[in-house]
Amino acid sequence: MGNKTIGSTPYSLALHPSIPGDKHSEKKVYGSIQQRETIGLKTLAQHIREHGSSFSVGTLQGVLSDMIECTRELLKQGYSVDFEGLMRLYVTGKSQGVDSAEDFNPAVHFTRINLRGDVAEDVQTYLNSEVEFEYVMTREEQRLAKKAAKEALVVPGGDGGDDDSGDDDGDDDGETE
Repeated sequence: MGNKTIGSTPYSLALHPSIPGDKHSEKKVYGSIQQRETIGLKTLAQHIREHGSSFSVGTLQGVLSDMIECTRELLKQGYSVDFEGLMRLYVTGKSQGVDSAEDFNPAVHFTRINLRGDVAEDVQTYLNSEVEFEYVMTREEQRLAKKAAKEALVVPGGDGGDDDSGDDDGDDDGETE
């Protein structure tokens, strides 16, 4: 594997009631982990490749795709699947009660099937002790900043004329010839 920098976990801050559900309770500042984006199989395969894998992105993507398909199949068959060093996945169910075993019909009485996961202890330890954090704007702050930037682009009475950057080719790339 290569020596890539791991990076930091983005978070923002928000003011919330100290007692959940009680909007009149004392307000406190809470941290909220922000998700950057969802990474798909191709991007994950590219990331693995960048870490020094000798397999092609296509091969890695195929292996990961097969892993997902087989994991789904095994979970449906009642197996738990242990991604050693990451998590163990398993299926649970919620059912309605009936008066006798003869009355129980799984197709009718199971009302919900859930996928559950137990995070590996070493991953949990890593997340709780070695993660570095980076403050980022909340989603609302990002939305307002984008709105303000769009509004700044529309200057009332502006003619979109010369930007005084020194180049005269009209492309506004800031470079001079």
